[in-house]
Amino acid sequence: MKLPSRRSAAVGTALAVVVAGGGAAAWATSSESGRPAPAGLSADASAAASGPKLVIPTTFADPGVLKVGRTYYAYSTNTKGRTLPVATAASMRGPWSIQPADALPKLGAWASGGLTWGPDVARRADGSYVLYYTAHSKARGTGCVGAAVAKSPLGPFSPVGTGPLVCDAPKEASWGRLRGEIIGAAAYGESGRRYLVYKVGYNGANPWKPSFLLLQKLSADGLHRVGAPRVILKQTNEPYTTEAPYLVKHGGSYVLFYSSGLYSRSKYETRYAVSSKLGGPYKKAGTLMTTQSLRGKVNGPGSASVLRDGNTWWIVFHGALDYPAHPTWPSKAERPNPLVRGMYVAELGWSGSRPHLR
Repeated sequence: MKLPSRRSAAVGTALAVVVAGGGAAAWATSSESGRPAPAGLSADASAAASGPKLVIPTTFADPGVLKVGRTYYAYSTNTKGRTLPVATAASMRGPWSIQPADALPKLGAWASGGLTWGPDVARRADGSYVLYYTAHSKARGTGCVGAAVAKSPLGPFSPVGTGPLVCDAPKEASWGRLRGEIIGAAAYGESGRRYLVYKVGYNGANPWKPSFLLLQKLSADGLHRVGAPRVILKQTNEPYTTEAPYLVKHGGSYVLFYSSGLYSRSKYETRYAVSSKLGGPYKKAGTLMTTQSLRGKVNGPGSASVLRDGNTWWIVFHGALDYPAHPTWPSKAERPNPLVRGMYVAELGWSGSRPHLR
């Protein structure tokens, strides 16, 4: 079975010191970024930026991060023994401690176990929390996006409804009976309005089967779709695919971060597009980071998410620490060592609407 590119099941051993992740959104937020904006600078803000820092040296891929009070909560793609690993820390640069409990002990009835990717947790106005997760749909045969709720950021999260939240593609992002993957959901909120960004499409260089990034409006509780989704970005010159969307607002511009390339290769990278309107059109504006731009210190920097913490902006992403001996994975028997993606964190700066690593 071919696994989805970004949200593939991660196999690894959790350490006691783990990562600052980056895919979660808070809805009790400022309209600037869809993120909490506490008064004053955090303790991290005064720390000198020293480029990307590896904050977890083992598998903690496709993470989401949420700040509640003075505590950060990081969520990861499934690891061995946990559908939703969660870690806590008092600082973005760590140390982080993995909690013993699985934050999502039970999947929705529509989903297959062991294939749960890219979690994103948002805080709702009533103080509860909603989780968006990608899992393998039993009926569809590929990824779909589900929702779950909890009273605590540590969970346990309980699946909502009998089916997924998103498991279909609009006409402009589908080809008859062909079924591209639906993965990589991340929440965005401003002025009381809730949205979800996610990927629909295919992987590879075939131009007639591209991938798309979509924006879907949600109900106030974040559990239902409102209206039809809108395609806000289409794969054109990107290698292999476009995926892992993450949306923020900086000044008067909306900035859409996304990944491109094959996640199991060193050419996996992070790009961004900019728009003056939430619904687009988004103009591709540049590449934020590649293995080469980071001087080989991070292999395949991708699946990035952004957190505004007071006056400080952080970007978190994963990089490959160990590639499979057979990177093309021709068969399950020829996978003697799994892909290990560790977590990195760096401070993000801005030049107008253009982000850069500080």
